[in-house]
Amino acid sequence: MIISMRVTEVPRIVKSTVLAAGLGTMLDYYDFLLAANAAGTVWLSLYFEPAFKVPGIALSLAMVTYAIAYVIRPLGAFIFGHIGDRVGRRFTLVLTLVLAFASMVMMGLTPTYSQIGVYSIIILLVSRLILGVGFGGEWGGGATWISEVMLANGYGDLEGFWGGVFQVFATAGIALASLAFSLASLLTPHQFFYSWGWRILFLIGAAVILVAAVIRHRLIESPLFMDLIKRGGVLRYPALEVFRREWVKVLLLAFAWFYITAVTVVAVLPYSVTYVTRVLGLRTLMGMQANSFILLSYAVSLLTGGVASTLISGLLSDKHNPLIILVIGSAATGIMSILFYPLLATGNPVIMLTAFEAYMVSEYMGFGSLPKLFTLLFPTMYRYSGSGLAYQLGGLLTGLASGLILPIIISTLGYSAWYAVSALMVSISLVSLASSLVLLRVTSK
Repeated sequence: MIISMRVTEVPRIVKSTVLAAGLGTMLDYYDFLLAANAAGTVWLSLYFEPAFKVPGIALSLAMVTYAIAYVIRPLGAFIFGHIGDRVGRRFTLVLTLVLAFASMVMMGLTPTYSQIGVYSIIILLVSRLILGVGFGGEWGGGATWISEVMLANGYGDLEGFWGGVFQVFATAGIALASLAFSLASLLTPHQFFYSWGWRILFLIGAAVILVAAVIRHRLIESPLFMDLIKRGGVLRYPALEVFRREWVKVLLLAFAWFYITAVTVVAVLPYSVTYVTRVLGLRTLMGMQANSFILLSYAVSLLTGGVASTLISGLLSDKHNPLIILVIGSAATGIMSILFYPLLATGNPVIMLTAFEAYMVSEYMGFGSLPKLFTLLFPTMYRYSGSGLAYQLGGLLTGLASGLILPIIISTLGYSAWYAVSALMVSISLVSLASSLVLLRVTSK
């Protein structure tokens, strides 16, 4: 009751900041995961299979094109972290959306391989690199902005809950991407979807990003950052300084949380679609195309089990150490990584949907606690840089798993190597669990 009363008492500026930061992050995740959906289907057919005749190689290169944005994200975190800790959180978060807008427009308008040849693949790569740089500066800035506005207004005891709400925007962006892609492929004629249907999804995202940028521009700067300026506490090279002083903490945080995104881009998208349609040979499920059913199951599970798990973990982080929640989440994810593909192999739609629900609950069990955890461990003078670098280095680890290790597994062992993909996810979960335990010990000293 006390917590619910405190939540309703939060001033409008806090809610507006959460909305502004969350909306932009949602659209970045929408763009990021829309590309994941496209990589295993549309991009494969329109760009990579015509260019590379061997199916395994074509899929591997499509995955690499998608995953390249993960690899470049730490550079974006470094660049925008430096700007955000020197110039301001709000201004920097508008710049990140400008890059996201450019990337979405490029992906939406890229001609096919049959039209301009290899240049089409180059344009896709460039657009992914642009998004990766902008995305790299997004999350750390949003989490920092929310945290500092809350602390300045005396609501630090609810930082975990509102951080969880912020993470729900990211979760919603991921779910909306899969939902929009699956519904568009299901409800529009095949030829139209492969010519313009999938492109419209990117262009709609680009239009909404302009609205998000305007909302951010109209809000106030972080009060804690303004106070830092008045005290002359702004560092000359904050992004470098956080590495010099806090490199152990940054790296441990990266390893502790990256299992969360690895589930999505290693185990689920695009491999689970390929596994169900090409390995199991399923064409239809519950009266719809099998690939549409898988994408829809993922989106529904994310919007239900994933969102609920995110909010609960954020709320719990106000009462318990967020690292404990990460330990539980990584352990549960390791268990589900063993069970996921055997459950899909039943071919029973109800069991398959249940598998997605359980996987999303375990995956997002620690997601809501991340904003409070990351911003708590770094001071104002390099909070943007520290939070962003730790988060995006985790994204880099995910990119290496999905863009390097997973393609090697598929090109070497073939589409049917689900057991190797499962083993990879179990290994990632164990690494995250161990890192959380080490970080728990380091930060408790």
